[in-house]
Amino acid sequence: MLLKKGVLQVGAFSSNISEIGSFFMKAFTNVYVISAVILTVITALTWILALSKAELSHIYPFMALSYVLVALFSLLIFREDITVLRWTGIVIICFGVFLVSRS
Repeated sequence: MLLKKGVLQVGAFSSNISEIGSFFMKAFTNVYVISAVILTVITALTWILALSKAELSHIYPFMALSYVLVALFSLLIFREDITVLRWTGIVIICFGVFLVSRS
């Protein structure tokens, strides 16, 4: 979410390849992009800790819960249109995560 907000502030990447450096300079100096990168590192460290404590086949399906959070925050923050079909798919994913958690 932070990365998306940062990129929206930076603007779309031009098709002109000579502007790639300028685009990334703006992106990597944006506070939202920097925050997203820091949180990604924290997430990786947390994931390493989780892997040291539990079986991969048990904890990995919980990563699918990000679909719920991304859809919800996309709707609330970015006012994106989330279709009924997409919500149905997310509910099916959640049901699968529930089944895995019960095993």
